[in-house]
Amino acid sequence: MKSIFGGLLEFESQSKLNDFVETIDEKTSMKIIENSMEYGMKSGLYSLEEAFCLYKCLLKIKSVIDERGKPPQPS
Repeated sequence: MKSIFGGLLEFESQSKLNDFVETIDEKTSMKIIENSMEYGMKSGLYSLEEAFCLYKCLLKIKSVIDERGKPPQPS
């Protein structure tokens, strides 16, 4: 059993993890980043400034992903 991010993701083998990573979509990627940041915060990995910077970066990326999923606005 392969476990990463404190058990957030568990896979039967390294090859299953590799397959997952190679085929991951944007929404799942964002969820993993959010949860891994939370895990890092709880583990004392980031300072308050680092966490704030990561949070702002995450919001920026999420807005781009969300905007791509919306239909074009008429001009």
